[in-house]
Amino acid sequence: MRKLAFAVIAAVALAATAATPTHRVPGQWEITTSMHFTKGGIQIPPEVRQQMAARGMKMPDFTAPRTFKQCLTAEQIARDEQMQFSQDESCKTSSSKWSGETFHAEFACSNRGKPTQGSVDGTIAAGGKAYTGTFRMQGSDPGLGGQYAMEGHTSGKWLGPTCSQ
Repeated sequence: MRKLAFAVIAAVALAATAATPTHRVPGQWEITTSMHFTKGGIQIPPEVRQQMAARGMKMPDFTAPRTFKQCLTAEQIARDEQMQFSQDESCKTSSSKWSGETFHAEFACSNRGKPTQGSVDGTIAAGGKAYTGTFRMQGSDPGLGGQYAMEGHTSGKWLGPTCSQ
């Protein structure tokens, strides 16, 4: 599930910048994302938490913002009119649509028999060199307390035309 959540976060970041060349600028981007559960959440049994504490391990803070860099090429921009929000082939995007500088899409995944669905909204600014976006996702997964719901926010800024490795 964590992989799916992070795949969705990365896709949200991409979605907020994707469509036609008029909506974004190719090059190096810095993207910051955060998410939180509004229902359910990561379920770690008490005995595992105790073992982690005994080893000096801290519980990861999944709500802390994460920042990463992403290189977007002109070729990626040209083929991203219809977004795909996960590398998981069970995920399908529907109603992907731009209206001016705003984007909306809905997606659904079977995620190994654990259905997930959600939506993504984004807005481009600064002539295609900045964006903000949100996503909502809900589904069913025993590792997330059964029924769960989460929300996330993303923002991105263009760093320049040259991508670093």
